[in-house]
Amino acid sequence: METLEPRQLPVKLELAPAESGLGFALRALRANGVAFDQGIRWLGLERHRPLDQQSVRRIAWCLNVDRSQLGTRLVMQDASTGWVRLAGMRFRRQVATNKLYAKVCPQCLREQGIAKLSWQLRAAVGCAQHGYSLIWLCPHCGQTIAWNRPDVDICRCGRHFKTDSSDAVEPEVQAWLNWMERALGDVALSSPTALPTAALHLSIDGAFRIIEALGLCPRAGTSVRSALAGCKTPRGLGAVVQRGVERLKAIEADPGVAMRFSMVANQPALAQIAADAAAVEDQALAWWLMQSMRSSVDPGATRAGSRPRGQLPLFIS
Repeated sequence: METLEPRQLPVKLELAPAESGLGFALRALRANGVAFDQGIRWLGLERHRPLDQQSVRRIAWCLNVDRSQLGTRLVMQDASTGWVRLAGMRFRRQVATNKLYAKVCPQCLREQGIAKLSWQLRAAVGCAQHGYSLIWLCPHCGQTIAWNRPDVDICRCGRHFKTDSSDAVEPEVQAWLNWMERALGDVALSSPTALPTAALHLSIDGAFRIIEALGLCPRAGTSVRSALAGCKTPRGLGAVVQRGVERLKAIEADPGVAMRFSMVANQPALAQIAADAAAVEDQALAWWLMQSMRSSVDPGATRAGSRPRGQLPLFIS
């Protein structure tokens, strides 16, 4: 295979609003007749780990695009271990990654011709604009959608992606997607009226991880391991988001019901957020939820526990 020397691509493309860095790389390489797998080796774009500033400068120069614009569209290193940056925000590495999630909305690809930045987030389970779950399998060949494909809207099998019109998201998931896209900068979407007020004050990372922790297990007795195995697809994770939003809304309406969810909530995940989070509001709500559930886990001599009385913390009012 021919080895490409470091040089700028002659055909210059412009980054589209809300376009991901990987999606732009695919478009730019395709426009210059370079296969994606060959191109990322040439660029040194190692998708198994976040990029540093020097790598971004090199990649932006080769792709003939503004470095400051491209840098926010790629998963970048953060000063803290286990954290990355994307779109100027902090995320845990398992929430934002370059390696996985070549999932798509076929209608967006057809209408806009770009892979969106939000699709790289694990939290993106559907399309806010069209109201369908994102797809991760090609409906024609049944294979997982890969970044190494002929074009943004064409599978490795050579067919255009097709929407599953029967896979509409639930209202709670639609509200989540609207809020997430607005937080990423798409202010054209409607307000997320169906989301709990508490979630609106959190970072995207914190809101998703708290909602996931609350909604991961459908019932008491379900192990976290088996629950995680069942939500690897956008549709499966969408069901988790729906449960998590419903449970957080119930707690917001009556904090006393938090104890009922102690046997289904992923409390170690809440503890991780309380210990290390993207924003102090994330930590505060995770801590409050843990304290609210504690009476059913460690009731103490009076069996009253230490659940905080009253409403949720003032910062979410």
